[in-house]
Formats: sequence, structure tokens, C-alpha cells
Amino acid sequence: MKRSQFGQAIVVVALAGTLLLAGVGLGVDVVVGYFYSVATERAAAAAALSGVVFMPDQFSPSNAMPPGSRNDATDRALDEARRNGFDTADAANGIVVTPSQVAGYPNHLQVTVERTAPVFFMEAFGFRPYVVRKTAVAAYLPPISLGEPGSQLGASLGELGRTRFSFMRTEGWGADRGYGDAFTPSPFNPPASAGATDDVHQISYANGTELMDPSVADRGGYNYRITIPSGGAGGVVQIYNAAYAPDGYGAAANFCDNDNQNPALRACSSRGITWYHEDDDMGGATAANYPAMRYSLYWVNNLFIRSTDVLLSQLTVYPIDAGNWSQPSNQYLVMGGSNRGRRVTQQYSAGLPTNMLIYHNWIDPATYDGSQDGGLVSLQQTGAFSTYNQGGSLVPGTYRLRVDTMDNNGRSFTNASTIGKKGYALRAVNGDAGRTTCTNCQTAAWYDMCFFTPFDAGLGGSFSMNLFQLPRDYAGLTVTIDLWDPGDVFSTSGFVALNVLGPAGTVASSPLGINIYDLHEKRSNLARRNYQVWASAANNLLASFTALDTRTAVSADSQWIHLEIPIPSSYNPLPGQDWWKLQYVTGPGTVTYDTVTVAVGLKGGPVHLVP
Repeated sequence: MKRSQFGQAIVVVALAGTLLLAGVGLGVDVVVGYFYSVATERAAAAAALSGVVFMPDQFSPSNAMPPGSRNDATDRALDEARRNGFDTADAANGIVVTPSQVAGYPNHLQVTVERTAPVFFMEAFGFRPYVVRKTAVAAYLPPISLGEPGSQLGASLGELGRTRFSFMRTEGWGADRGYGDAFTPSPFNPPASAGATDDVHQISYANGTELMDPSVADRGGYNYRITIPSGGAGGVVQIYNAAYAPDGYGAAANFCDNDNQNPALRACSSRGITWYHEDDDMGGATAANYPAMRYSLYWVNNLFIRSTDVLLSQLTVYPIDAGNWSQPSNQYLVMGGSNRGRRVTQQYSAGLPTNMLIYHNWIDPATYDGSQDGGLVSLQQTGAFSTYNQGGSLVPGTYRLRVDTMDNNGRSFTNASTIGKKGYALRAVNGDAGRTTCTNCQTAAWYDMCFFTPFDAGLGGSFSMNLFQLPRDYAGLTVTIDLWDPGDVFSTSGFVALNVLGPAGTVASSPLGINIYDLHEKRSNLARRNYQVWASAANNLLASFTALDTRTAVSADSQWIHLEIPIPSSYNPLPGQDWWKLQYVTGPGTVTYDTVTVAVGLKGGPVHLVP
């Protein structure tokens, strides 16, 4: 090789080596950059998802509840970013985490994460470290409201069968779950085929969503969310028929409110089968069969975190035998507590009742002391009560009312003798002197509810009632509905079908198909895949199933029926016109009643990233 050619080769080799080194360096630095880009993106997403549940009221550390707890969107986002390797104390790598609110979307949280990405080989070619910045936005869906529109849930007797058609129900620990309450009775009544059922309330210590509190049941109680708007006189939560008070069966029952001394002036139901049915299955009952009731009122700091709720008051109401309700005196016999066996007489002033408002009347469970009720009421208020109850009414905000069933002496939640079935209603009213209707308040069952509905199917052979509200935020997602014991219904035809109706009033449908499963005695059978397919999304488009057919021996009696309904992405009902209903199709002339427990949720969870 000539010397000139050798020199040229050296230049070519040197140039090739430089290019090769640059290529390798570029490849390494690209991989490193990609790694930091992915890590930054994941940290931003995790931080947004972790903090969004505190929006909008607990965005900054100054709004944390309790103070200094880091229970706020900003601190939770920073903590989650740190767990993902992005610590804002790391100034050397220029790590910055910035949570921010999203204008116009109070249930959104935006988090931007950035850091300096190093350059290794390419620094020799003049490249310098650069900033990797990623942003994620998370949102949460508001809890699904169960019940009916407005500020009241359940009917008083004066409304039952006239303007409202169901009331709330809870049953004693010793009652049979087959009567319709899936959660309160013992899991061994009756036992599931594979042992005791593991069904517990969504809000409960047993489910890990509530702190341990010996004053309420570990398995949870029925919970209600009450929202009192700002700009008014505050609000008051009220319970109708706070005492367990069986008063007769059929024609002997009391169909009327306890609202006037003159029976002719009392507001009454449509009669027939429209009484409170607290005597059902109580033949020959003793005092031990009667449940006491406990009503706990909480201030809600965060819609998703029950550990931050603040207990304000607890009212315990002992049971009575109201079988003498029509007599002029000694109408009530105390069946529990330290005054068991005492007789109480209904008193009036100017024709209106002055005591025993715990029977067929409305009370405020946070302030009613029952001083004239013969020792039937025990009220406890916490130190926080005066912060949230000012001038006799609750300040604007969100509250939770929890209803627990106890033994007749108010000592145990697990007494096998307690078999009574309690009927009640609840509402929010204005804080003015007249306790007028609060048109802007909202009252809804939280996650699950048990209701009793007496109905007349009429000539059309069907009956419909409001079940839950589904705002347009749920478009494109899948809603789940679990119904316990919907087949325990009498029908003149021996046939009962149940339909879920959408806001348009027609049977809900989906081109993606709707799954309907019989989960048997346990909701957890869904995760175990231990269920019977009643209808598959592959060939079923309607939210409809047969709950009872005596001809084919089909029955949903003492079973959980699970429906999965995909909501179309085009779903966009107007606010207030987004209520879904449950329809019974029983055949013409059917007059009957049913107790059902329902739980409505979302497949996949309420917190998600916004694309």
C-alpha cells in the first residue's frame, strides 16, 4: 500500500470510528432519555391519580383534614411522585412536581413532573443535559346516587301509595337474609352453600373503608349522603319513624302519621297493603326480638375517604310495642333499655303531638333528646357538633347519616334474638323555623340500600320506581347493578320480570351486550367466577331478566343478580333527567310487596386518567 493510501485509510478509519462512537453514544443517550421520559410520565400519572380524590375542597396543604395530615391533593401528589423516584428535594437533578387545578373541572387534578435528563457520550459533541417534562390529568367520578330525586328518601305513611311508593328497610341480626336485607342479618341466616356469606357494606370496618368504632357495627350500616347547599338558612337532617314500633298487621295496623290529635285530620297512606310492615314475621315476639336503632351523623370532608369523616352525634332509640296506638292513653310499651316495661302516653298541645315524635313522625336525630318519651331516647353530641350545627341548623356541606340495627337494649349488633324489620324514611329540610322543604338539598343512599315497596301493578301489569341517578360523566363506562332477593314476589300470573329502565323510560340496552349473572348467595362469587350465566353480552342486548317463573322453576329468591350495563359514549342526559328506574312486570291486577337490597357501582373504579 502506498503511503498516501495508508494515510487516507487512517482518516477513513478515524472518521468511521468517530461516527461509530457518535452512533453508540446517541443510542445510549436516546435510551436513557426514553427511560426518563417514561418514568416521568408514569410519576405524573400516579401523582394525579393519588391526589385527585381530594379535589376540589382539599387542594392545598392548608385545607388538609385533619390539619397537618397531608390529606390534600398537593401533598398526596408530591408523596406519590416521591415514591416513584421524583423527590422535589433532589435539586441536583432539577426535579419539580407541580399539582394544579383545572379551570372549569372541579373534579380534575393536573400534575406536571419534570427533571433534568443527563447526557453521557453525546456531551463530547456539544450536547447538554435537557429537561424532561410530562403532564397528566386525573378525574374522579361523583358517587352514584341511589334512591329518588330530591331531598327525601322513602315515604312517610301519609305519602305511601300516594306520592311515594317505597320506604327504607333494615332488619335485625337474627332475621333471615331471605327476607330481603342482604347485609344486616347474620351471614349464617341462612348460610350460603359454601359457608357464611362474606357480604358486608361497602362502607364498613370489615371492608377496610372505615375506622374501627365499637359504637357502630363492624360490617357496616346503611349510609346516606346529604348535601346542604350554600346560600340559604342551612339545613336539618330528619328521620321518620325513628323507633322500631310494630303496631299491628293488616287492618289492625296504623296507616297514618302521628301528626294530629284528631284521627280524622291525620295524613294517611292509601291503605290496603301500604303500612310499615314492622309486624311481619313477629308473631309471638318477645322483647328480645325488638331492635333498638342507632343514627350516627358525620360531617364529610372527602367523598372517597371515610377515615376523615367527623362524627357529630349519635342517637339511640329503644323499641316500643305500639299495638295500642288507637287507645286514648298508654299507647306505647317500652321494649328495651333501662325503662323496659314502662307505658308511655301520647301527649298533645293545641292538637299537635308534643312527645313520641319517634313514632310515625319526623325528628332531627342530631338534636332530639326525647325528654318526654319515657327514656326511649339517648342522644350523644361530640365536641365537633357546635362547629357544624349553628343556630339549630347544619352549615352548608356534605353529611353522612348511618343507620345501625342493635339488640333491644342497644348493646350488641350481633344478637341472634333480634329479628324485627325496621321501616323508616329520611330527608333534609331548610334550617328555618318552619323546617320547610329544601328544594336544593340532595339525599341519596351511598353505595347500597335496602327498600320495601308495596305496589299495585294495575291493569297494565307493571310498576316502576326510581333506582339511581347516572350523570353524563359515566358515558363510555360500564355500570354494575347487584340486586339481592328480587324473586321473592307474589304475582297473580306466577311470573315476575325485572327491567332496568334508562332515562328515556325504555328498557336499557347496549349494542355491546349486557351480562346478567346469578351470583348465588355471595357478591364475591363474581371475582371467583362462581356464578351462573343468565344472559351473556354475546347474545343479550337488554337489561331485563325473569325473577320468578313458577312454570319453569326459575327464581331469584335469596340470590344476588348481577348486571353489567355498558353506557354509550354518546350518553348525555340533562341534569335531573338522568334517573334510572327498576320496573316490575307481574301481570294485571297484582297487588304485592317486595324487600330488595341493591348496590350500584362502576366496573373499574371511579378514578381515572383523562386522555
